[in-house]
Amino acid sequence: MELKENYVLKNVNLIDGYGKEIKENMFVAVSGRHIMQIDDMSEYKADNVFQEIELAGHYVMPGLIDAHIHLSGGRGEGLYLDGDIISEPNLMRGMRSVGDAQTLLKSGITSCRDISWNGLYLKRIFREERIVGPRIIACGPGLARTGGHCDTFQFSEEMVQKRHQWAVLADGPEECRKWVRRILRQGADQIKFWASGGGNWATDNVFDVHYTFEEMKMICDEAHKISGTMVCAHAENLESIKQCIKAGVDTIEHGEMLDEECMELMIERGIILVPTINLLTNASGSFDLGSEEEKPIRTFAFHQRSDGGPETSLYSDEELEMYTNMIIDNFSKAKEKGVKIAMGSDTVYEPVTPYGEYTMQEYKALKHIGMTVSEIITSATLNSAKALGMDHKTGTLEVGKLADILVLIKNPAEDIEILCDNSNIRYVIQNGKVVVEEGYLKY
Repeated sequence: MELKENYVLKNVNLIDGYGKEIKENMFVAVSGRHIMQIDDMSEYKADNVFQEIELAGHYVMPGLIDAHIHLSGGRGEGLYLDGDIISEPNLMRGMRSVGDAQTLLKSGITSCRDISWNGLYLKRIFREERIVGPRIIACGPGLARTGGHCDTFQFSEEMVQKRHQWAVLADGPEECRKWVRRILRQGADQIKFWASGGGNWATDNVFDVHYTFEEMKMICDEAHKISGTMVCAHAENLESIKQCIKAGVDTIEHGEMLDEECMELMIERGIILVPTINLLTNASGSFDLGSEEEKPIRTFAFHQRSDGGPETSLYSDEELEMYTNMIIDNFSKAKEKGVKIAMGSDTVYEPVTPYGEYTMQEYKALKHIGMTVSEIITSATLNSAKALGMDHKTGTLEVGKLADILVLIKNPAEDIEILCDNSNIRYVIQNGKVVVEEGYLKY
């Protein structure tokens, strides 16, 4: 479908992103990149300036947003601390990341927040509109402590600094200050850091705090000196979450061990939770979403003092079940209290976490633990736009916002499987232009 500068989507059923009831028999008028008018068809008056697109029976909703993506361009199984990824040439990974980002677009994801070196350049390429891709809010590489999460210890520190796909090593307040400034110099929109371990190797236990409060505060203060810059923090254990909140972060990534005090502070300060439920429960190996193959994607490395031998899991089945139940219980409490929940998949690279498909797995995980489909849509549109710092431009369908619109054949709020079915997407519209038509990219 070729659209003119001004056009009207007629007779559509409207899902605005605010979680309100679907409005039937509506029209959406677009002028250039923006939504110009939304109203009931009874108020519609034909205008020769506007091209009419008849879409009776179709549903329109805001473009989806994934608030936690790594466009690393890697290919690997996630074994031995991503050694297979860091060994690949940077240029090859960069070129692959273009196709990976476009796969997201085919799934209706019109915007995403990326943590990788590649995102700093992808956002510029897609903004030129010579080739299509999602709008990227780029964090650039995140800050990790030496010997912590994202340090690939089998390589030299120098190689990690030059070749790691989504992290740099920074220790001490002054080094953290310098790296924040370097990353912002490259054009980053947000800053990411790993406040806690992530369970990938022996000095990366999820129960350990990896940065001092002074380091966290320095990262937040330096980032916030640049107007509009937000800070997102990987924080899994309670102490790291508390310190991140005190330091001034804007979003908590994962956050599975937060308590009620943290929840109340997050609500008070407007801090958003990006829970990555599928990743966390998949890592425990005890969460079934009905996929053909369930396998943990996080490898739990060991110290000799805690190792029971190659035949022995580091965690018993009972411990894994308790961990999963804690995640679900804490998430449910956060949701009930009113903590803002944004949708982030933590897609890292293929084939372990296929782009687009892994985002859909997150939708299913959120449904599995108690969110309604309507709440998931709000999480993946309005709330994720807030996590990106872009809710003034996208995330809902309303006058004045960018025309990031999905045109769907069936009602996505009816069933989670419909929301996850790419064949249900007739058009993906971004910045007022059709960028995907029935599964095919439009240039």
